[in-house]
Amino acid sequence: MREQKLYIGGEWISGSRTEQVHDRWSSEPVGIVHVATAEHARAAVSAASAALATGISIPERARILEAVSAQIASRAEEFARSITAETGKPITASRGEVLRSIGTFRLAAEEARRLPSETVPMDSTELGAGMIGFTIAQPRGIVAAITPFNFPLNLVAHKVGPAIAAGCAVLLKPSDKARLTAGLLVEAFEAAGTPPGFLNLVTGAPSEVVLPWQEDDRVAVVTFTGSSKVGWQLKATSPQKIHILELGSNTAMVVAGDADVDRAARDTVTAALSNSGQACVSLQRVYVFEGVADAYVEAVASKFREVSSGDPNLPETLVGPLVSDAELSRITSWLDEAVSGGARILVGGVVDGTVLAPTLVVDTQEHDRIVCEEVFGPVVTVVRVTGLDDAIQRVNDSRYGLNTSIYTKDLAMSLRFAREAEAGSVLVNVLPSFRADFMPYGGVKDSGQGREGVKYAIAELVEQKLVILSA
Repeated sequence: MREQKLYIGGEWISGSRTEQVHDRWSSEPVGIVHVATAEHARAAVSAASAALATGISIPERARILEAVSAQIASRAEEFARSITAETGKPITASRGEVLRSIGTFRLAAEEARRLPSETVPMDSTELGAGMIGFTIAQPRGIVAAITPFNFPLNLVAHKVGPAIAAGCAVLLKPSDKARLTAGLLVEAFEAAGTPPGFLNLVTGAPSEVVLPWQEDDRVAVVTFTGSSKVGWQLKATSPQKIHILELGSNTAMVVAGDADVDRAARDTVTAALSNSGQACVSLQRVYVFEGVADAYVEAVASKFREVSSGDPNLPETLVGPLVSDAELSRITSWLDEAVSGGARILVGGVVDGTVLAPTLVVDTQEHDRIVCEEVFGPVVTVVRVTGLDDAIQRVNDSRYGLNTSIYTKDLAMSLRFAREAEAGSVLVNVLPSFRADFMPYGGVKDSGQGREGVKYAIAELVEQKLVILSA
């Protein structure tokens, strides 16, 4: 049993009450977490403000981030087991997430040493003759980081790492389904010698934690990963702040007539079922050209039947329990609705305890919620299309636009799809759930605004101060 307190101003303090955390698979208690009040939330802002007043040098930022990376590496299995216990993520995926987070903090350390700035050619016009101009990257201020359960370490790393690299102080509110893992990360920052106030951990209800941060003018940036509804609400209630919003999606993939069907089918398994489909870039919609549709569906169905589901502590498990019973009920109700409207479940649709088996659905309607909303589970729908025009129209017929991909050997088709697909990232012959931690990442439409990826997040977290010199 691990006890998780709040971390404010460099001190571990008790909350107003405690809650017990249970293993998602076994239901055994694994920890006790302290819950904050609005007073704790405001105290964290004051601690962050005091830290900013002192500041932190660029070499020290880089040193801290490198040390955090090393701390995570030294406790890698502990982090992985924590992720699996809290969220039900299969242990192999949890270990992969830990490895990625080690690299994310290394990237942040590197980028801290090369903050974006530029020389401004003042003498490019007569107005600036004799002048020299340049910009200085300065931290925007206090960053409120609100993070989800599905990547409870690496998505936190993508907010905290760039913020510290930029010289910002952070208020961290993790998902209530991943509080112990966040606490382990804060311990790593403490062991790395992070000055008090630069990272504060506050766990509690949004009304007690997030709302005071939204109302406080000292908080300059809100960075949030989660649902579209909540993300836009955050922006609407604090429009004067900078918002970096990584929101939902119902990721689409196109399989063209000349595609390597077996490769597309293999990638479908990974893109749709990794982390039990609980990722914003999880593959949900596949549009396949008529000529290869039968072969593709047969290949995917065969591979889905071979997937290992169940105990997330077993290394061979790909699909583990969904994060909550409520999410399981929601997804199964959406499947029932689609079936009542004429859809057919070719594979899966079966619930075993807290696990939904990998599910392949055909004959859906565009208005079915498993098509037009974000499923966030191990469900993929397949629709036959007549060609590229039909595929692009269907891909874009969504309020979301995060990642999308096409499988084809045709360069002209690839380029046209890249131009016309409404998405933050377009991938060709690459699974649509792909994300490397150094690349720009973000969406359009209801999938959010702003970009993450360490270098690109830092650009969002600094202000460019212009300096002009004249003799």
